[in-house]
Amino acid sequence: MEPKAQETTTDTATCLNCGSICRENYCPRCGQPAQTPQRITMKTFWKGVALSFARMTPGFWSTFVGLLIHPWVVIREYLRGKRVKYSPPVTMVIQLLLYSTFIYTVLGHILDIDFFSMYSGGKTEEETGNWLLNLILSSDVLFKILIACSIAINCYVAYRNKGRRRYNFYEFLTAAIYMGCCFSIYNNLLRPQDLIGPAVGTCVKIGVALIIGTVTLFKAFPMTPWWRKWLTWLWFLTLNILYAAAILVLFTMIYIIRHPEMLEPA
Repeated sequence: MEPKAQETTTDTATCLNCGSICRENYCPRCGQPAQTPQRITMKTFWKGVALSFARMTPGFWSTFVGLLIHPWVVIREYLRGKRVKYSPPVTMVIQLLLYSTFIYTVLGHILDIDFFSMYSGGKTEEETGNWLLNLILSSDVLFKILIACSIAINCYVAYRNKGRRRYNFYEFLTAAIYMGCCFSIYNNLLRPQDLIGPAVGTCVKIGVALIIGTVTLFKAFPMTPWWRKWLTWLWFLTLNILYAAAILVLFTMIYIIRHPEMLEPA
């Protein structure tokens, strides 16, 4: 009895991108899906939008919830190599900016409130007096990364030779950017209370950031005994205050140099 001939599949498609023959779900040459439709219809358009959105925000919700509930776990796991379920730190900054801008734009349109003007203060380039300062303050991403760099430097100086594990500067920078995202999440959640009292809202946000930041430092970079942990934290806090004061003095000097009329007697 003759052996049965092996069945062959003839389901092939021609890649619309490079013209190769596709026998699998994706083109072996360029990677485009083999079932890519030639015409764009309403169904394919919205399917493409959904897929683009899904690819743009992988790991967003697990990172968002983690930073909201226990940011020290996100930092600890990411630094130790468990990174598949989390958005990378800079990507998370951009994702948060995208979502917060969209949400508060829609809410502002519904409630007839401009949430963004509450934080801009109406500053223009002529009022700030420096194009670099104006660029940094007008860019949420640049501002957060700049702040994260300063915090990472101070964290590296204060914590580099303490704790159970030695971290390098870029690991502290990763942790600082994640903490910036955490503060941004709470800042956006608490933003509506500024409609009642901006001063009270600012105090609440500073208090929340101080508490969450302290707990995260203690749990993400643990050390013993307890007094060493608190002394290191005080040294870290002092470094941040000195850094902020130095930046304030620097930009004040730049502003005075660009506006010498301020020094003239009235």
